[in-house]
Amino acid sequence: MFVIGDKIQLAKLLAVAPQEIDYVLRNLQRYYRPSKIKKRDGSFRKLLAPQGKLKVLQSKIKSHILDKVPLFECVHGGVRRRSIVSNALPHIHKQVVFSVDLKDFFPHVTPDRVYRIFRALGFGEDCALLLQKATTWQHQLPQGAPTSTGLANLSLVRADFRLLRLAEKYQFCYTRYVDDLTFSGGSRLLNFRKLVPRIIESEGFSVKPEKIVTMQMGQRQVVTRLVVNDKLNMSREWRKDLRTQVFGQMAGRSDGVSIESVRGQANWLRYLNPQLGEKLLGRMRDEGIRE
Repeated sequence: MFVIGDKIQLAKLLAVAPQEIDYVLRNLQRYYRPSKIKKRDGSFRKLLAPQGKLKVLQSKIKSHILDKVPLFECVHGGVRRRSIVSNALPHIHKQVVFSVDLKDFFPHVTPDRVYRIFRALGFGEDCALLLQKATTWQHQLPQGAPTSTGLANLSLVRADFRLLRLAEKYQFCYTRYVDDLTFSGGSRLLNFRKLVPRIIESEGFSVKPEKIVTMQMGQRQVVTRLVVNDKLNMSREWRKDLRTQVFGQMAGRSDGVSIESVRGQANWLRYLNPQLGEKLLGRMRDEGIRE
């Protein structure tokens, strides 16, 4: 896809000076800032967000290289004009929904794997090594870097291809949102619940045994936090939590959640459930909490 053989060509592609690349790569330790965010299950996700010149360089690698690489239609995370909504839509009103989460996805994308990705895209050995150094840290993809989701998606191209072929052959749907894989279809899908993890593991990744979930019609079927039984909707627990946050804001309690976050969630709910979302937004407007 690219034909880039040396650092001069690479710098031209990225619209930076060659010495800027050298300077950033010599000082990588200066640019990463560790932090953590709380996940929905109460545990914490460790982030290594790049700063300054490294963030600029990674953003250019993303826009000038990674965003130019076409991905399969099944990929929805980190892709323009795709979202958790587009990821969930194919799975509405299916007899069986089967989901698999990858274990330690970003840490499994090693520098060697990243190097091979850039080589496969047409970069020479030296350029691929420079790009590998610019996009990995501590022997893995840093969560929080602009380039990490794109590289993670490219690391799963072979797995996506194999799973898509399986889905097409046996007439079920397959989508992936970063490390969250979902399959849906008729009862025949139940026969593939052991094969899917084997395919993933044969590509060098692991699955979370506790996150292999089968949801049949009559049960609540959830895809990337969206209920898909009959139509897209947020889960009952999510809606209850959002109502609690709205009423907390109305009472002057933030509970560590910003008004902007609550408003954004309410607007998101209005997109999926117009009646309930508008009701909550109306309450916020009545209390002087504007959109």
